Amino acid sequence: MSDLRLTEVLHLLDPPPGKRLWYGGATVTGCLRGVKPAQATWRPGKRPHSIWELTLHTAYWKYAVRRNLEGEQRGQFPRSPSNWPVVPSPTDRHWRADRALLRSEHALLIAAVRGFNPRRLDDAVPHSTQYRFVDLMLGIVSHDLYHVGQIQILKRLYRSRSEAS
Repeated sequence: MSDLRLTEVLHLLDPPPGKRLWYGGATVTGCLRGVKPAQATWRPGKRPHSIWELTLHTAYWKYAVRRNLEGEQRGQFPRSPSNWPVVPSPTDRHWRADRALLRSEHALLIAAVRGFNPRRLDDAVPHSTQYRFVDLMLGIVSHDLYHVGQIQILKRLYRSRSEAS
């Protein structure tokens, strides 16, 4: 890999074991450790998304970016609606399956980034007049960081709600 942008994208998506990211937070897959179904479906009000919804949403966007990087035609994400899939009944089995979906899409995205030709980073994404491939990669990193922050806040709010009772 000869482009530092690709190296940094991979570092942020998949830091080496034991290496904390610069902001001190977990990865999008790591921040879900220890979260149980009841916590994953909880929301602090009517409008904010739950941890489970954010999990499925981030899985979808990893899928969408990977599909563009690999030049695939429009596909079919395993959950619907694609961008904000419906959360199933909050069982351990469903929660494990949706976290596994996120881990799978995360691993597939990392493989796509690793295999991406660095000479194409500044090429336009097909069917886009605005975005280059590097924009998609940096965008998915930013997307992950944003939603990891939301998940971390929801975890703290959930704990403080439980402690106040």
